[in-house]
Amino acid sequence: MNRICAIFAILFLSCAAGAARNFQGLQADTSTVVLTGALTDTLAVQDSLPPAPVYMDYDSLMNWLGPSVRMSDSLAKAMNMQIEKNKARKYQGYRVRIYFDNSQDARVVSEQIADTFAVHHPGIPVFRIYDNPYFKVTVGEFRSKSDAMRFMEAIRREYPTVFLVKESFSTI
Repeated sequence: MNRICAIFAILFLSCAAGAARNFQGLQADTSTVVLTGALTDTLAVQDSLPPAPVYMDYDSLMNWLGPSVRMSDSLAKAMNMQIEKNKARKYQGYRVRIYFDNSQDARVVSEQIADTFAVHHPGIPVFRIYDNPYFKVTVGEFRSKSDAMRFMEAIRREYPTVFLVKESFSTI
């Protein structure tokens, strides 16, 4: 009986030591790790998805970091020159064409479709283009085809004739 108690004590201590090692590797995020009592009592990790990454442009990043970032004048000047140089740079991506027509009322219809889309999907860029003789309404800016396809399938009920187009975008 004493041997069984000793074996259980050894197993319990080894499990507690393993939990302590795992706990040290975890980030201190109060939304995902909850400690109750001492470390040897319980360690409950809630099942949750990590937050989606937030991408920031240079200005919002510097505002978010605040005074903690100290930059020399020459480095700030070099960064601003790089930003200006890259404004003209283009990259290949995908957009979703939701309207394409050359009828007599195509101008009015394309305006209505662009306005309606902007109201129903705020935050998604809308581009209304006249390419003689066609009026085109294209939405979104996707770097990958899979993202564009996912979005296209999400709006297919509203716009049954949607299709993908490959275009060049400005990087900034």
